[in-house]
Amino acid sequence: MDDRRSIIVIDDHAIFRAGVVQILSASPNLEVVGQGASACDAVSLAATLQPDLALIDISMPGGGIAAAREIHARWPGVKIVMLTVSEEEDIVLQALEAGAAGYALKGIPAPELVSMVQSVLEGGSYLPASIAARLVNTILERRGVHTPAAKIASLSPSEERMFRLLGQGLSNKEIAAATGVQVKTVKFHVSNIFSKLGVRSRVEAALFAQKHLA
Repeated sequence: MDDRRSIIVIDDHAIFRAGVVQILSASPNLEVVGQGASACDAVSLAATLQPDLALIDISMPGGGIAAAREIHARWPGVKIVMLTVSEEEDIVLQALEAGAAGYALKGIPAPELVSMVQSVLEGGSYLPASIAARLVNTILERRGVHTPAAKIASLSPSEERMFRLLGQGLSNKEIAAATGVQVKTVKFHVSNIFSKLGVRSRVEAALFAQKHLA
């Protein structure tokens, strides 16, 4: 029984596409069953061949993201991986929102490309490390996690109380006396407060408190 997984490769650069096809075809459990150069080709091949995975270039006639969105909507069982030179966070987010389970840069080494495709076929996902960290920050910013109110909300009850006392200009010793804990415990909480708020000194913390606490 043939247990190879079927793939279509869509890229308008014929030489690059041929290289990708050659790399994938060298794997015994992968079979490239179709090739194309446009969004129209991608949708047509997905409809005709119902592949296990579609490897789609973003920058091609008709738009790779538009093709991914239509394929995902009509044939959700087809895994989608975008292959591109763009590292822009907005483009990555658009691709993921369109249904892509993987986003690979065109400079990806051949072994990693095969490993990534196989991982996505098994239900995994893939983002280059160079993009992942920046993307997390972008998502958090869009969700308001980096707003002053969200930063304050991330403080524990003890930290928030000490933060308010910091805003009044109290020293660690005075905060310890006011809260009934040891000075070393105050130092620990103050360090966490600085980290969560993104401030570097007691003065910055106090100014933050005075500006953003009700």
